[in-house]
Amino acid sequence: MRRTTICRSSRVALAVVVALPLAAATIAAQEVTTAAQGPGTHVVSRGETLWSISQQYFADPLLWPEIYRRNTAVIEDPHWIYPGEVLELSGLMAPPVGQGVGDTAQDVLEPPPPEPEGPGTIFDRPQTKRQQAQDVLRAYANQVYRPVRRGEFYSAGFLTEQERIPWAKVVGNTAKPSIQVLADPTVAGRFEEIAILPPARVSYHVGDSLLVAEVDRKVDPWGDVVVPVGVVRVTAVQPQQVLALVIMQFGRIKGGSLAMPLEPFKDPGPVRPTAVEQGLEGRLIGMRDEHVLAGSQQVVFIDKGRADGVALGDVFEVYRAASEQVGGRSEEVRVQLIVVHTREHTASALVIGVVNPSIPTGSPVRLIKKMPS
Repeated sequence: MRRTTICRSSRVALAVVVALPLAAATIAAQEVTTAAQGPGTHVVSRGETLWSISQQYFADPLLWPEIYRRNTAVIEDPHWIYPGEVLELSGLMAPPVGQGVGDTAQDVLEPPPPEPEGPGTIFDRPQTKRQQAQDVLRAYANQVYRPVRRGEFYSAGFLTEQERIPWAKVVGNTAKPSIQVLADPTVAGRFEEIAILPPARVSYHVGDSLLVAEVDRKVDPWGDVVVPVGVVRVTAVQPQQVLALVIMQFGRIKGGSLAMPLEPFKDPGPVRPTAVEQGLEGRLIGMRDEHVLAGSQQVVFIDKGRADGVALGDVFEVYRAASEQVGGRSEEVRVQLIVVHTREHTASALVIGVVNPSIPTGSPVRLIKKMPS
């Protein structure tokens, strides 16, 4: 019987013949994936989130809302994306050739074109969708820091410090509700008009701004707790009353609420407070709204004010002092505060950090960051 010998070259040829279908299948799969993904798209893999995809393409995970807005036809809930979904990123990404891992979104995006002066002409080149998306991304990535905002200043509330405030009285909404049974005719919303009775020997003028508030309770010896509910602007002066438009609203503006002239807000600007050692010491007067435990964004009062050098944006911390006994408890920082409103001897502060929410009245506070003077 004749033996058949397969030489090495024949084995190689046989391996090539067997591998050709596998290679063709692999190449076809790659072509399908590439076709599905396409330029400027991303195919979701297992374990990926919009947060991680934004970090991958823009070097900033906080830009994920732009990806979601661009793909609402694919993504029903931004918290749930599934493998195989194709996300459209064209117009949002423009990676240059040779971009490294350390490149940032500012390196990827081109600067916006200068805006034309005046209303523009037919020869001005309008912004493309890509440029508009890039401007939105820059707005997310380069937000201006504000230690205190106007709304925080006016909504914080304060202690009267026994000062006699010339309160006016809100009569109620001037417009009749469409549904009498379900609507309270004395409650006004934003951009609605209300009537106000000025106090004796006090006159308001068109354009004056007033703070509408409720007096919650009395705190000895610091006076009444004033809780703002809105800001109004006088639009008309009548013989017995004035009419005002609601321009800011923090609560229910209703008949019986009080109004006073609005204190001007002095914007501290985009300046950050600097750390200080052995800062000003004081005490916690209490919370504006009576709660058992402190929570983020709640308002508290401290016994230091403008006379002590306290300014908007100053940061305090509430702490429990260490025990004086040997082997006793150590000092514990419980809550961090930022000052949003100041009076002569007191200040109102927002809770911006909570370690231990138990901050009883009289707890010690100290200044840890000071705004530049």
